[in-house]
Amino acid sequence: MRWDRTHGNLGSRNQRAVMEEIVLRGPVSRTEIAQRLDLSVASVSRIVSPLLNAGLVRVVQEVADDTSDAGPGRRHVYLDVDPGGGTVLGIRIGPTFQTLVLSDLKNRLLSGTELKLERLDDPDIVIRRVADESRRMIDRNVEDRSRFLGGFLMIAGSVDRTLGSVRYSHSLGWRDVPLRSKLVDILDLPMRVESMTTTFALAETRFGAVRGQNNVLALVCSLQIGASLLLDGRLIEGYYLATGGIGNMMVTGKNGKIETLNSLASGYGILRRIYGDEALSGMSVSEQTDALLDAVERDRDGDPKMAALMTETGYALGWRIAQFLHLVAPQSVVVAGPLAVSSRYVGALRDAVDEMLGTATVNIVTSGVVGPISGQSATCGMAICEYLFGNPAQDSP
Repeated sequence: MRWDRTHGNLGSRNQRAVMEEIVLRGPVSRTEIAQRLDLSVASVSRIVSPLLNAGLVRVVQEVADDTSDAGPGRRHVYLDVDPGGGTVLGIRIGPTFQTLVLSDLKNRLLSGTELKLERLDDPDIVIRRVADESRRMIDRNVEDRSRFLGGFLMIAGSVDRTLGSVRYSHSLGWRDVPLRSKLVDILDLPMRVESMTTTFALAETRFGAVRGQNNVLALVCSLQIGASLLLDGRLIEGYYLATGGIGNMMVTGKNGKIETLNSLASGYGILRRIYGDEALSGMSVSEQTDALLDAVERDRDGDPKMAALMTETGYALGWRIAQFLHLVAPQSVVVAGPLAVSSRYVGALRDAVDEMLGTATVNIVTSGVVGPISGQSATCGMAICEYLFGNPAQDSP
């Protein structure tokens, strides 16, 4: 398979670094790469040569604007990823969206579908459906299988990336599911599995709203509250990969009552206020998801009750995380998930943080990865990074 050859080609540190520059900054000149990596231009040319031969990189010529009466402007030679050099698969599994997409190496959509699964609590059913749809999509759209590099799957929950297994997912009801091994056995394809919060954080710092930043807190605000923290460019996981599960943190609510952060500030908390605990407990995850999306839409349409709920819960989240921001002082906080669509939710979160931190303000931005298509763009973008130069935020294979 071509993936084997290209992964071997990209085995050295300098080769991976050069490929990273081309993927994330291309079109880029050899001189610019050399300056950024403290290499000679000749070394960059030697490193790039096998990548050109493999069809992963191409030469792009652009005419400068410095034209004159003496003739046309100079031609500048740049290096860029060859979009036809390969194909990747992006998969997203969460209570809100379950989607598949194929893209070329410039992360341009080739094919995509939304699964809209009714049963999310049975991992075997979900895995089989994802595998069947992936196989059909690849068979229809990938003519040269040697140019299929692999897949990247992000899922709501805590993931052991070394094993590619889901430790636990409260929103899906999964625990200790060997997700990657099951998909690899069925599809016989390379596959990477990552948590949704970590995927958002890495995607946003690589090619999104906080590109190039190394200290970022990403919040996924959906039925549950999840988080991922990058400090000095490295992921902070915690014992048993528990860092992301901040929604289960016990906090003081109204009248001094001890509650979970989810009950105060998540989509589940919003639905509790709308439907009550008893009615909500009788709803499936899919029904709860639909109800949350409806609440967000009603807020955007100006429903005063929904506006008040979004403001209350957003403020509750901002008030609690502000204390944590005092400790880690990230450059930015990225807010993703369905609730990121609500300007009132995000605005109230920002107001609470500003109120708590005072002059020590932090940049709070909404993620571009909030819908089914943009979410898949993140998975395919991460797949391109994974198979072309690897993931510097982690050392596992």
